[in-house]
Formats: sequence, structure tokens, C-alpha cells
Amino acid sequence: MNNNFTVCLTHDVDRVHKGYQKFTRFISSLFNYDFEKTVYHLLSVFSKEDPYWNFEKIIEIEERNKVKSTFFFLNESMDHNFFKPNTWKLSLGRYSIQDINVRRYINWLDKNGWEIGLHGSYNSYKNYKMLKDEKLNLESIVGHDIIGIRQHYLKINHRTWGLQAKVGFIYDSSYGYTNRIGFRGEKLYPFYPLNHDRKFKVFPLAIMDFGIMKQNYRIKRIKELIDYAYENQAVLVVNWHQRVFNDKEFPDFIKKYEFLIAECKKRNANFKLLRELI
Repeated sequence: MNNNFTVCLTHDVDRVHKGYQKFTRFISSLFNYDFEKTVYHLLSVFSKEDPYWNFEKIIEIEERNKVKSTFFFLNESMDHNFFKPNTWKLSLGRYSIQDINVRRYINWLDKNGWEIGLHGSYNSYKNYKMLKDEKLNLESIVGHDIIGIRQHYLKINHRTWGLQAKVGFIYDSSYGYTNRIGFRGEKLYPFYPLNHDRKFKVFPLAIMDFGIMKQNYRIKRIKELIDYAYENQAVLVVNWHQRVFNDKEFPDFIKKYEFLIAECKKRNANFKLLRELI
């Protein structure tokens, strides 16, 4: 049997700095009587190192394994409203893609063979102008078209794919689970969601780090899903947020990422950027 088992590694860049989380996680660990975590989060308040700035770690791991990935950068614009607590997490945790250090990494990744995509902001899934502005903003940094998008929190509705295509995206990778891993709707392969447009594709997302966290999946479950994808010659899209590449705050998630790559390599997987499957 020809091996068409394909793996696409991706990273959603939601936050690049640990801000208010230094205090909220300190308080949470304190109330949970987790002394080790309490000390860690307290020290992070005064540390010059940022626990969420992990681009170098990702680059080192992927270069060592001779693979590349797609980075989806967020350009959140939600305003902070003290009277609407649901805005706090999004508005207080955001960063600017025009920040000089963020721009530097976007350009370095883009010029060295990684792929840059847009992580559509929280409300952009239903807003044409917002999608357009965010796309143009990111394109102003890299100097070329951005063809791929994944919506923040995987938020999509019946209009989202049409809006994305109208804006000029060629693919989306927001179709998946936020609270577990697996192929949503048994979609094992890319598909065309728009009957009138055979150029726009959707790449289903099958494994996300936070889905693993929420269900407390062990490595065995990850291996089972890899086996399932291999047996069906599927396209396995993986999402590891860049901030989880920090063992002190997210124990074992570097190990799980490297395990996933190693297991896919054992099955002679074709590692591809999403843009390479267009």
C-alpha cells in the first residue's frame, strides 16, 4: 500500500507574554494547595524570562526532527469592558503583531521555510471587514499573501467559510474539537465546504493540546489516534500552542509533542505544511 499518511504540524499563537496569568495562576495554585506551582507562579512575577515566549524551543525541536510547521498569529482587537467579564481574558491577554519582536519572529519563520497563517480574532468568524483588516495587517509584515486561517477558539458558523473565501483565504483549519481529540464528523481528509468554490479547502483539526488537557488523555490515546489516521491514510492536523512548550507550567507537553512526531515518523508519515496540500 502506498503511504499517503500525512501530518501537518501547527501552532496557534494566542499569547506571547504571560501577563495577568502570573497572578491568577498564583492564586489558583494557592487555593489548590499546590505549593510547588504556587512558588513557580510567584517567582514568574519577578522573572525576566517570559514563560510563553517559546519560539526558540519549537524551532529547535522541529529542526532536530527535520520537520516544519504552520504558525497562526492572532491579531485580537476586542476592547476591554470592565462590566463584561467575558471580554477580560481576550482583551487583557492580547499582543500586537506589529510589536517589533513579534514581527521579527514572523519574518524569520516565513523566510526560513515555516508557514505563517492568520489566527482569526474572537469575533472575526462572522465579520468580513474584521477578517479583511486582519489579513492585510499580517500581509504587511510578510510582504505576500496569507492563504490560511484558523479561527480563535475554533469559532465558525454557517457563514464563516464563505466570508473567509471572499476575503481571499484558500484554506481554513478551524473544524475540530476544543474539548477532546479526534476527527470531528469522521472528516479524515480535507474537504470543499463551498459548492460553488472548488478552490477553498478545509483541513480538519484532529489533535489539539488543550483537548488533551481537558480530557487528561495519556500518551496511549494519542498513539491510538495516530494508528487510526495511519490505517485510514488520513491527513492528521496537529495544534500545539506555543505557550505550552514550558514544562514547568504545562508538564509533559514538550514530551508529548516529540512523542507524536516520533510515532508519525515510525509510520513513514509525510510531514507537510498546510499550504503544500493546496
